[in-house]
Amino acid sequence: MDNTILKVNNLQTHFTSDSGVVKAVDGVSFKVAKGETLGIVGESGSGKSVTSLSIMGLLKDTSGKIAGGEIFYEGKDLTKANENQMRKIRGNDIAMIFQEPMTSLNPVYKIGRQLEEAIILHLKFSKKQARKRAIEMLTAVGISRPEKIVHEYPHQLSGGMRQRVMISMAMACGPKVLIADEPTTALDVTIQAQILDLMRNLTKLSNTAILLITHDLGVVAEMCDRVVVMYAGRAVEESDVHSIFKNPKHPYTQGLLESIPKIGVRVERLQSIPGNVPIPSNMPEGCKFAPRCKFAMDICWEEEPEFKEVSFQHFSKCWLNEEVSQNAKKFVGSTQC
Repeated sequence: MDNTILKVNNLQTHFTSDSGVVKAVDGVSFKVAKGETLGIVGESGSGKSVTSLSIMGLLKDTSGKIAGGEIFYEGKDLTKANENQMRKIRGNDIAMIFQEPMTSLNPVYKIGRQLEEAIILHLKFSKKQARKRAIEMLTAVGISRPEKIVHEYPHQLSGGMRQRVMISMAMACGPKVLIADEPTTALDVTIQAQILDLMRNLTKLSNTAILLITHDLGVVAEMCDRVVVMYAGRAVEESDVHSIFKNPKHPYTQGLLESIPKIGVRVERLQSIPGNVPIPSNMPEGCKFAPRCKFAMDICWEEEPEFKEVSFQHFSKCWLNEEVSQNAKKFVGSTQC
């Protein structure tokens, strides 16, 4: 039985700028099952956060729009939903932990009011019940003296405290899908472990699906069931987390993994991927990773590869895999002669 709760199909999100149309997300597809944690990784500028904002329908007041593709939540296409329908889903069925808590929290409202607003709206709690729930959620994310915190403003809290408030706000209504955009960036390692445990328990107890957007491959290894690697607005590799770490197929994924320091191994200098993610308004022809790839061939500069299955449920967007596949076929054919 297919237990997919969220499915993104060929998503294309474009922004209009003075220099023309910028394709921030260009044909990304993935799905998340109930109780599953899917990691989306990649450098800044890969399109990870724009993908999450597209799912949440939060591009209305920006120059961006969904130019194509579909986003299905429980079989319903969210790209066709109006704002009233999205308000009922947003924060209740699908919640999001934003990357920048200072710009996401309202500076003129106290913490308690901001937490209680969503609880009263979606769960139909009384104000007294909502205050109790708000204090419970603040306690759950490791905030001490929550009874006092609810009476404070965002500017009175540290960055780590504000991030934990955002996490408690996202989890307050028990969402079916939780989108976490760099949820532990501002936290120390002790609180980070606590938050990850909290998110892990959410999947176990409530069967919540989590879309975890991060650049921290250590968090991915610990939390995720499957991984989508994004580069220049495209998915370049997707597989289960074990296969991604054990046998990465795309040179970009290989480069990300090679840049991680390894315990017990002393090196003079860590590996790094040369160059930068291309500017969306000035993408190279062919494979978008070719200018930074040490394996680049002539065809890589001329034609963009397809996103293909290279082994069981392991997908990659690279001409190198195509060449390996062709060589394998030639080898099999020669042995049968």
